[in-house]
Amino acid sequence: MPTPGGGGSYSLEKFKLYETQSWFYLVARDSEKRHWRILKIDRTEPAELNIVEDPVVYTKHECAGSLQRVAEGNKATGGLHLVTKAYGIVGFIKFRESHYMLLVSKRRQIGSLCGHAVYAIDENQLLTVPHPTVQTEVAASKTELRYRKLLSSVDLTKDFYFSYTYNLMHTLQRNALEAGEGADSNIPYDNMFVWNAFLTLGIRRRLGNTRWTVALVHGHFEQAKLSIYGHVFSLTLIARRSRHFAGTRYLKRGVNDKGRVANDVETEQIVIDETKPGLMSSVVQNRGSIPLFWSQEASRLSPKPDIVLQRYDPVYLATKLHFEDLSRRYGDPIIILNLIKTVEKRPREMMLRREFATAVGYLNQILPEERRLKFIHWDFHKFAKSKSANVLAVLGAVATEALDLTGFYYSGRPWKEKKKFQRPSLYTGGSETASSSDTVNYDRGRTLQSGVLRTNCIDCLDRTNVAQYAYGLAALGRQLHSVGITNVPRVDPDSTIAAALMDMYQNMGDALALQYGGSAAHNTVFPERHGRWKATTQSQEFLKSIKRYYSNTYTDGEKQDAMNLFLGYFQPQEGKPALWDLDSDYYLHVAGCGEELFEDFVLKPSPKVEASSSKTTISKLSTSNDESTRLKLTSFDKIMQVTSGLLKVVCTQSDSDPKGTCTAPDAAEVQLKSPNWLFGQRKHEEPPAVVASEPLQKEKQSEVSTEDDWVGLVMPSEQDVSDSLSLTTESEKWYGSDLLFGTVENSPAYLHYAQFCEQVGSVNPFDRGTDETDYFCDNNQDDGDVASAMEAALAEFDELCALDS
Repeated sequence: MPTPGGGGSYSLEKFKLYETQSWFYLVARDSEKRHWRILKIDRTEPAELNIVEDPVVYTKHECAGSLQRVAEGNKATGGLHLVTKAYGIVGFIKFRESHYMLLVSKRRQIGSLCGHAVYAIDENQLLTVPHPTVQTEVAASKTELRYRKLLSSVDLTKDFYFSYTYNLMHTLQRNALEAGEGADSNIPYDNMFVWNAFLTLGIRRRLGNTRWTVALVHGHFEQAKLSIYGHVFSLTLIARRSRHFAGTRYLKRGVNDKGRVANDVETEQIVIDETKPGLMSSVVQNRGSIPLFWSQEASRLSPKPDIVLQRYDPVYLATKLHFEDLSRRYGDPIIILNLIKTVEKRPREMMLRREFATAVGYLNQILPEERRLKFIHWDFHKFAKSKSANVLAVLGAVATEALDLTGFYYSGRPWKEKKKFQRPSLYTGGSETASSSDTVNYDRGRTLQSGVLRTNCIDCLDRTNVAQYAYGLAALGRQLHSVGITNVPRVDPDSTIAAALMDMYQNMGDALALQYGGSAAHNTVFPERHGRWKATTQSQEFLKSIKRYYSNTYTDGEKQDAMNLFLGYFQPQEGKPALWDLDSDYYLHVAGCGEELFEDFVLKPSPKVEASSSKTTISKLSTSNDESTRLKLTSFDKIMQVTSGLLKVVCTQSDSDPKGTCTAPDAAEVQLKSPNWLFGQRKHEEPPAVVASEPLQKEKQSEVSTEDDWVGLVMPSEQDVSDSLSLTTESEKWYGSDLLFGTVENSPAYLHYAQFCEQVGSVNPFDRGTDETDYFCDNNQDDGDVASAMEAALAEFDELCALDS
């Protein structure tokens, strides 16, 4: 007899789709052929989606009998026919009238994690749900067909992957902890890394389960089996791209009002001992666009458009929201590695570097000491120009410091305890749990990661990928040592293991660069490490530049539209403009359905954080009224005194000048021979159990590194750096209308303020010019006429606003 409901947890992995004139019948079974289910989809409604799940769990014979009865009952209207075989539902979508069903029609296994298979999509199929006899003319309109073509341009066969039994959107650490807690069997589709969350929303709400759908993660997945002296282990590299504020290079930059940054990617590196099941380790790092309001407009005339700071936020609210989110996801500390340029003939990147440092300095004032952001800046390009520069050595030292601060996940060595137990499914490949008198536990010596290293350059592609490899190499040494494969916690950079890891990071970098930038990643460090001819590398980089320029200029617009449609940030509505007619999609990612319908699953703080003292408890940053009103818009001098005060420790001292010569942070920073901890340099304590082979020297008394080597790092020879630099910033249009939210463009108040901005635009209080030294050294500097004029202007503006109201 058929079983109602069917207790127990199982996943449906193979599907067959049948059709009659009135219904689709989707028949599915699990991998063990023990559970057979039927899903019915109504085809008589032209615009509504009606889905019914048969509550009965069938055997194979019972399911065949049920289908036979359906076929006999529909003989008069054409009977029952097989449409296609499938391996899961990607989702449903509606444009103007009809609903469409997206299926995985072919798959291939690309790896496994803890016995759980991981798949990529080889083919997918888009089917119209309503029967042609009930469709209207709207279903065949040019607009409907264009939306359908746009959706089909999202290539699911490239860099999308899924698993039926393992939560790929979560880190190994979180999955391991939740396995022991008996977490919900439903897949968490509302996670920020599930790209078909919107497409599956309708079916998940109707059925109350996730067994019929597959959760697609976008980014990169690569796995390799490696061996050290016969000891076999698997090395897995996973990149997860966030669906929030997702898009292409020049169309998605910086941060939005909700704290979501462009090109937000989580990278996880996993080591699993194949000879000792359950012995595993992982480390997580993050990359994302600089969390400020900035943009670049693609231009056919310029391959490098100017960087524009769109808005000035005196309290850096969006930046704060972003780092709050990172703290919720990973715990503390948050370590920022900023790789953008410090010196340029024409200021571009350096403007963002200065503003980013100011933002971090301001936020650290309102954060408790134990939760303050740690900010490291290193001009990657400046150092890499030297022929003898060893970029990976410098970045490896940064990685060592970061790993000391955050730690990494290690499952612990197995040990036995005499009692009955049920082994968590994470370690048994999702199969039935087995009882035994010998309990195998994996928490002895277990360590957890708390905090994350966040790396960025301008695009978060090329330089960032090199830095992430350096971090991965440093972490791999500790991971292999923790699981007992090696005797020392480091990997020789010239070993075959390091070469294999470099290839994996290069593949990941190319995949992410194609998704965001339109070409493979620019990279000269890896080819030179492999000993390739420099002339060949230069020609390849030139071709990549041409491809990226063409993609950014001509094809990114349509690619962005396809993403917005797939992710649900835009839904066609009658009487509203079509997606391709919109001037901008910015508001879609702030107030669109993509944000309203899904609230991210709030990550639980790791046990390492929970078990610590109360002073390290993760909590939201202060958003009191006192904070938002403490620094008024016109108090530029006060803002600079407060935020730049923390930067003034970046000075150079000499015997001839015992007081030190304080220069602008940018100028002084270039004089350093190593990465510069602007904020949060760690005070060295007793080293942890797993440390680098060469102990770091004790930190100097100065909180920020000066001309001496950074945290004891012995630097390779490098090019001489100019002692004096003249930094000038062109006046930017970020004091204008963008600051005045809710104003009407034609109102007297708005016109008055715009006129005033034009008058004082040439006297920019933030333009540091050649007087930067005095500007940053003198705490009591007065902006004089500019500040008083601005205060008077805003006072008059308030009066005009009152008149308007």
